[in-house]
Amino acid sequence: MSTTAPAAPEVFAANPTELIPDFFERFFGFFLPGHQEGVVPSRIKELARLKIAQLNDCNT
Repeated sequence: MSTTAPAAPEVFAANPTELIPDFFERFFGFFLPGHQEGVVPSRIKELARLKIAQLNDCNT
């Protein structure tokens, strides 16, 4: 009698942008201009986003 556990299934690690390209095209069309353009540098916007998440107990 064998006591070995069954093999674990393969992990499917696909790129989400390949799975639903239309969604990501629309998302990045909305997100990137606001993130990369404007008066405030994108580095500062990202730091503000992370601080807001931290203050709201969100893990990012």
